[in-house]
Amino acid sequence: MVLAMTLDTLDNLDDTIKPLYIEKDGKFHLDVDGHDKNDTGDRIPKARLDQEIEKRKASDASLKEIADGFVENVPEDMRDIIPDLPPAAKIKWIQSAQKKGLFDPKPTDGIDTKRPGGKAPENFRGMDPRAIMATGYKTK
Repeated sequence: MVLAMTLDTLDNLDDTIKPLYIEKDGKFHLDVDGHDKNDTGDRIPKARLDQEIEKRKASDASLKEIADGFVENVPEDMRDIIPDLPPAAKIKWIQSAQKKGLFDPKPTDGIDTKRPGGKAPENFRGMDPRAIMATGYKTK
């Protein structure tokens, strides 16, 4: 026989079962030990949960510190192009940008910076010195 936890009335119950129920709030509740609606069951204790939350906060803080270190390695004039992402995604973005050469300094002055692109250098072998000099002058 199965006993109900809550009953509206005790009328149709056997007289031996009626003493097992107590009246609360106009209803009859089965009086049992060890049963609690707020029973935690398989839940972890709050102290353990707080401990795990603190561990996560510490690891997030250290990851943010590492991401800030990556940002500091980027040249100052390029820092404004770094997107506002969570620390792990920001680290991945900076690493991929570095692999693609986004933050590499471009040569601003040097031997080949003013050479026009696409024009092959002339071959001067076997040329008369006057002809070599003539190639350096502009002709219209």
